[in-house]
Order: sequence, then structure tokens, then C-alpha cells
Amino acid sequence: MKSRLKISYNIFAATAMMVSVALMGGHDVAAKETPKQETNASQRIESLDNLSFIEMLNSVDVGNTSALIQKFQTKEGKNRLLNGKYNPKGNCTVEAYRNKEVLLVTIPAHLLFDPNMTELKNGASDYLAPIRRYLKDPDMYRVMIVMHTDNTGSEPYREQITVDRVNTVFDWFENSGSDTRYLFSYALGDDMPLRPNNSMNNRDKNRRLEIYLIPGQKMVDQAKKGRISF
Repeated sequence: MKSRLKISYNIFAATAMMVSVALMGGHDVAAKETPKQETNASQRIESLDNLSFIEMLNSVDVGNTSALIQKFQTKEGKNRLLNGKYNPKGNCTVEAYRNKEVLLVTIPAHLLFDPNMTELKNGASDYLAPIRRYLKDPDMYRVMIVMHTDNTGSEPYREQITVDRVNTVFDWFENSGSDTRYLFSYALGDDMPLRPNNSMNNRDKNRRLEIYLIPGQKMVDQAKKGRISF
């Protein structure tokens, strides 16, 4: 079953996230470890599906493995993501996040969807396909797909289009044969603009899909043994 979308975004979480965006790449966020649960190969974990955006971002405590995970993630970002579809010549970005333990890939919505549409446009799969790698080994990564829009249109419209679009992206991964147990979808409407919505260019920047590549429990367990293999 698909991860439930978190449309209602409480004030505390929004404030916390805005602070972390301002400090991107150089701050510590207190993470918490999700209790382990028994599950079969096809089940999602309900307790994870119920986590808010902020809770999921900090759902695994890396503890004293942070330095090794930072090194591994930096290498992954530079050697694979930035050398592939998300190279600096394109419109996408790859950034270090949460004390450099998390990788954040940002894809402008116009690369995935035509204006006001919720079906993927031709060529959109080229921008999603590299992320399948991070779903192949369950809980090596926890992958968040987060859809944003600008402030045009009514509030119900803004919320609905981000829901529909992120559902479309989730379905693409599912239909492509990816293991989606550790893929989590969030639709945040216009709650987290990157720029003021006062120009066409700024509104285009705000309409985006963010993909957070968060170290999963398996990565942390490997790091505790001194080596990460992926």
C-alpha cells in the first residue's frame, strides 16, 4: 500500500524545516531511531508511513557513524549523481543536507509535467530513473519524494495538484518494478517556497520535486562495522 500523503503540515514542523533549509549542509538535526518491526518481503511498515515530513527526515539515528556516512554520501553525490543526469549543466541540483548525511536532489516540475498537468511528460522518466538505484536494497536508503508548487490558484487547487503529481511519481517507481517499501511521498503545496512568488522565474523555481536520499538502518549497521558497501 502506498505511503499516505501528509497534506496538513503543522506550524511547528514548517518552522523547523525552514530553519533547516536556511542552514542546509552545515547543521545537526537530532535524529531518532525507528523501532524495528517484523515485516515480510512485501509489506510496508505502517509506523514509517505515519511519520511526518520532519520525522521521516530524521527517522534513523546515525550516532557515531556520522563521519563515515558523510564521506560515503559525498562520494555518491559527486561520482554518481553529479556525473549523471543531474550534472551541473542541467536544471537539476544535488546538495548535501542534514550535516552532509543526506543527499537532496531537486528536479524542476517543468521537466516532469506540462503546466497544470499531472501526467508525466515525455522524457520525464529520464530524471526519475537514476533514483531507482536507491530503492534496490531495502532500507539502505529511505527515499522521500516531496512535491511543491507556487502560490498561484486557490489553496485547494495547489494542494490537489501536488498530491496528484507526487502520486504520479510514486506510481512511476511502482510500475517500473522498484521496491517502494522505503519510498515515502509528501505533498506540501506552497508551504515551503525557495523564493518569493513575485516573478515568473521565482515561481518556476518553487514548482519542484525534491528527492531526499536518507541513510537507512542498513547503511548505519554497515557503518558501525566500519565499511559501507552499496
